[in-house]
Amino acid sequence: MLTFHTPAAADRAAVLAYRTEVLRCHADFDGSAGLGDFERYSDWLERLRILADSRAEKFGWYRTVVLLACDGGSPVGILNVRLSEDPFVRTFAGHIGYNVRPSCRRKGYGRMCAMEAARICTENGILHPVICTEPDNLASRKTAESAGFSFTGHETTENGITVARFVR
Repeated sequence: MLTFHTPAAADRAAVLAYRTEVLRCHADFDGSAGLGDFERYSDWLERLRILADSRAEKFGWYRTVVLLACDGGSPVGILNVRLSEDPFVRTFAGHIGYNVRPSCRRKGYGRMCAMEAARICTENGILHPVICTEPDNLASRKTAESAGFSFTGHETTENGITVARFVR
């Protein structure tokens, strides 16, 4: 059974093993709230503490809920939910990000993460959450659709970055 909880100091070894696996597989860290940017677990937890604070925008970020998705106590994924209706979030960043451990992909964990994130959005007054992904990321596109999101088109930023946009 998949459970979700806020990363804590006690998760250090398991999250670092997750990070090592992603690096070893040359996979990406998209949707992991920047886990790939931090060699020290305590620094990543500090980032998550700031993101969770209602004053996150003071630091140039959106208030974000970050959760570990665990199966049998081991992290299989990370989800993050931006609790903002900012036009940039609605159009280009998306409310929902998720990352699934390479050894756990193609097992439905991404869909379950997206569905949990959509529930969190609804609880926080975001009735039509958005997932944005790179247009050629077929796995993420399929995950969004399997979680009940509908493709609404492509959006391109002022600097020419294009995303595929899905809305629930």
